[in-house]
Amino acid sequence: MLFLHVSDTHLGSSKPLSGSKARELDFYDVFDEVVDIAVRERVDAVIHCGDLFDNYEPSPRTYYHTVKSLKKLSAAGIPFLVIAGGHDQPKRAEMSPLKVLEEVGVAKALAISEPATHVVSLRSGELGITAVPYSPPNAFSGWIGRLKRPEAGRKILVAHIMLKELNLPESHASLDELKAVEYDYVALGHYHMKYSIRRNSTPIVYPGSTEAQDRREASDERFVTLVDLSTREAVVSWVKLSRFRRFVIVEGVRDLGDLDRRLAKLVTGVDEKPAILYVEFSEPVKRWDGVRSRLNELVRRGVILNYKLSAPGIAESEERVYEDLREAPLSLESVVYEASGDPEVAELLLEIIRNSGNREAVEKIVNELLERERLVEKIEKLVRKK
Repeated sequence: MLFLHVSDTHLGSSKPLSGSKARELDFYDVFDEVVDIAVRERVDAVIHCGDLFDNYEPSPRTYYHTVKSLKKLSAAGIPFLVIAGGHDQPKRAEMSPLKVLEEVGVAKALAISEPATHVVSLRSGELGITAVPYSPPNAFSGWIGRLKRPEAGRKILVAHIMLKELNLPESHASLDELKAVEYDYVALGHYHMKYSIRRNSTPIVYPGSTEAQDRREASDERFVTLVDLSTREAVVSWVKLSRFRRFVIVEGVRDLGDLDRRLAKLVTGVDEKPAILYVEFSEPVKRWDGVRSRLNELVRRGVILNYKLSAPGIAESEERVYEDLREAPLSLESVVYEASGDPEVAELLLEIIRNSGNREAVEKIVNELLERERLVEKIEKLVRKK
């Protein structure tokens, strides 16, 4: 039995460049890579440990890209099993976006507001899952005694929590409190960096987020994990992701001349996405216009996507952030979706475009279209609008 463990994809986010379309597309792009890995490795399931979305009310564009990716899993016969992180949970008595995905048929929500126990039938056999969604740490202690191990040969714990062993504020529980050693594997989310330990023969793993959202999470490597339960002890393999956007942090800059010398060493690989640049001055800055001019030129040349500046005397809330200065690299899918504004129309147009060299295929698509009056009406309205 082989499954892929992923967490904290935060689809819909554009941090740290809030409102940047290019940055928002980064999160969809790397999620699509995760799906491609799952299909390539022919896993039995993808298990997502929470914060699939960045907001419990995703935009239509976020839903579109998410469903488009998850349809690839469905087509390959790979179930997508997910629990809710804090970002996936409605703040009021509303529906979680995970339930929407379940209704569409591209995901199974294992737990949203309460822990739950499941035995899931996969291609390679049954997998028992104790599913634990996010809750505030002060409320989590009430759940500890309610967690039930599934009656299955292979058992995993899936949770969106902060382990006490991380020695971080706002922790939820320890491995002893969770009875981690009673499971074959413990799949965790919420902590955005790669982390793994073992208790007896049980791996306890945070794969980390698929994209960094601020400089504290910056790393030149991001991962998902492949977990093989076909042997007596779980075998964990780390799979490096390649489509995430990197951050470059230049610290201790003294003045504009020092910045020029440091930036001269900034090189971006041909196949890499332009990085997000953080420049942190150690001295007060007298010539902000000169600094901005240098960095804006790097953006226009495609050396960096954008930048953030900090210096003594600037509070964190006042840290300078600049909007996109050049057009984001667009995919065919995003261009067609933006132009049509309708996922159903977009899928049809993409199918025609991709088969443009095959006359018979295009004729078949058009003939099928003519039999779908509602879709024809949508296209006619789109044409009249344009």
